[in-house]
Amino acid sequence: MVSPWVSKRLANFAKNLRRCGTLGFWGQLVCAVVSAVILAFSVAISGNPTSQATFYATAGGIVAAFLSVFWSFGYVRLSDRLRSTINDLSKAPPRADVVRNLQQGILLNLLGMGLTLLGMQATVGTLVAKSLTSTAVPYFQGTRANYSPVLALDVFLVQASVNTVLSHFLGLIFSIELLRSVTLSQPPPESVIPKVPS
Repeated sequence: MVSPWVSKRLANFAKNLRRCGTLGFWGQLVCAVVSAVILAFSVAISGNPTSQATFYATAGGIVAAFLSVFWSFGYVRLSDRLRSTINDLSKAPPRADVVRNLQQGILLNLLGMGLTLLGMQATVGTLVAKSLTSTAVPYFQGTRANYSPVLALDVFLVQASVNTVLSHFLGLIFSIELLRSVTLSQPPPESVIPKVPS
């Protein structure tokens, strides 16, 4: 016989999993699509990326963000699977598998965030170097061969990186919340909780 407490806890977790998975899916999808469009637009207009390292690190972060979007969709599918097994717990996936799934989602977001932060650091370094060299060139001297002004497209790369970091941050928040809720320990018996004198 299925314990009502276990069934209720499983139903609550499945509901939380669906809510966090849906919010994570849409939030990350919007941020990842905007980042991908900005990166593609800046490369298409400029003809080539400012720095190969910046481009590949940022693109790697965006790819990881799209993988995280599909990972969040997997949470929604897992929620449906858990809800269908509330009355027959023998068909429910083991708790260890659910925890491992959530931990892998967290690792994916950390990897993507790390790649994106490396790309952002390289982008900001390039922008600082460009701004320093552009202010060092007097206007009356005209242009020099090594003169490279800061362009709006360069700033777009920073925006793409920030959106990608936000995407991974959302994924981390929802995955950590789900991991916290699935690893909650059973509350102690009422006899263990001390009575507070009135």
